[in-house]
Amino acid sequence: MCRLMAYSSKTSVNLPEFMGQGFSDFLKLSEVHNDSWGLALANPDSAKVIKEVASAASSARFSEIISNQSAPGALLHFRWASPGLGVTHENAHPFSFEDIAFIHNGALSPYEAVRSLIAPEFESLREGDTDSELFFLYLLTEIKSSGFVDGVVNGIKNLKENFEYSSINSMIINSDYLIVVSEHDPLNKPSWTDDRYYELRYRIDENGVAVASSGWDQSGWTLMENHSILIIDRHDLTHQIKRI
Repeated sequence: MCRLMAYSSKTSVNLPEFMGQGFSDFLKLSEVHNDSWGLALANPDSAKVIKEVASAASSARFSEIISNQSAPGALLHFRWASPGLGVTHENAHPFSFEDIAFIHNGALSPYEAVRSLIAPEFESLREGDTDSELFFLYLLTEIKSSGFVDGVVNGIKNLKENFEYSSINSMIINSDYLIVVSEHDPLNKPSWTDDRYYELRYRIDENGVAVASSGWDQSGWTLMENHSILIIDRHDLTHQIKRI
């Protein structure tokens, strides 16, 4: 299980600067979600991914990078590995391809069945053994077929209809869009989670858009309804919400 955070800004900023004082509270969540951290810096034509098999809260590398690496958009992931999946660099999020980066929180079942949906050119990119990476490679397949926004929406709908899952909450970014998925099954959540564990909230102001998982003070943020997709145009920061 994991914690997710993303932003898209009018200017190039570092993540703590954009999030404000509450970022230190979000960082504390990595004391439990401590199997790895990963950051994708979404620049105009590329996604630069940095990740480490360590807790972000105790990582000197994380502290240096998070304060000194700036971009007009980013994804941040704290991983708490699902039972049976390795704690390795290959399994750490984000996953990326060209200017696209992706993070996920939850579990899909039977996740190896997702392989049959992935185009061979993308299946060959697989490095780890997680459902999340297969999820990403499948979305790349749909994106190539239908374009970025329609491909992501179509892919999420297909997974929702044909797989069991605790959550397919996810965030995916490219040069043009940030897309956030709130899709979780309250009847299939881990027994140790509370009813708010999979909630996602977003904040929109004159500086841009921020989205993040629960577990810290998000006063003034807007709750994303379950079964919804938030689509942000990174060029003008307009947004729309689709029900799924």
